[in-house]
Amino acid sequence: MLVLSFEPPKGLEDLIVDPACPRTGPAVLLFADSIDLDLWAKKPLEPQEALWTEVAVGYGCEVGGQPATAFHYPYLMLSGAKSDRGIAVADVEMTRFHAACPYYEGGAPGRGCAATARTIGGRPIVDLDITLEQPAAKTPEGLLRWVNRVRYGDVTAPGHDIDRGLWLVTAIDPRVADLWTGVGSATFAEGMGWSGTVRGDAWSLGVVYDLAVGQRL
Repeated sequence: MLVLSFEPPKGLEDLIVDPACPRTGPAVLLFADSIDLDLWAKKPLEPQEALWTEVAVGYGCEVGGQPATAFHYPYLMLSGAKSDRGIAVADVEMTRFHAACPYYEGGAPGRGCAATARTIGGRPIVDLDITLEQPAAKTPEGLLRWVNRVRYGDVTAPGHDIDRGLWLVTAIDPRVADLWTGVGSATFAEGMGWSGTVRGDAWSLGVVYDLAVGQRL
């Protein structure tokens, strides 16, 4: 997972902040290279069901006095996932570490990480560049508690979405590994709806967690 925390320019803030969930912290750009495992499944998941890369842009908020990260529709998993249940809705790529690679076996001082998101038609959405500096002791507050607005498009009545409101989803028993901090920048492009470059603090981490059922707020 690659994360950039930054103060959003007003134009971007207007796009990503849900009026029903005020912003209390910095904006957050998150890229994740994900593996979805069902340990109780009768048979292994097909690769296109278990593996995907995704990107989201949101912001720090509070729920019940505790920090969380909100993703306002449609910027929850911006352009979705590269292969979510076999449905490709964006091209999302990011630097991957592997223990067998002598140069990219994990985080290290000065090591660079990058990620890109493009629409299926090839329009740029966002490019992220991070330089790692030092190991970290903990993740940013609220990073693993998500507030999502669940909304579905009604194909029988275009323009009339089904809005199910705000939901809180918390990562249960997260186990974090290879956590590093650094600095980074992100360039948003026309595929986002706002263009410009932002800079801020960055993190690289691996995390395994059980995902709980969402709680409606």
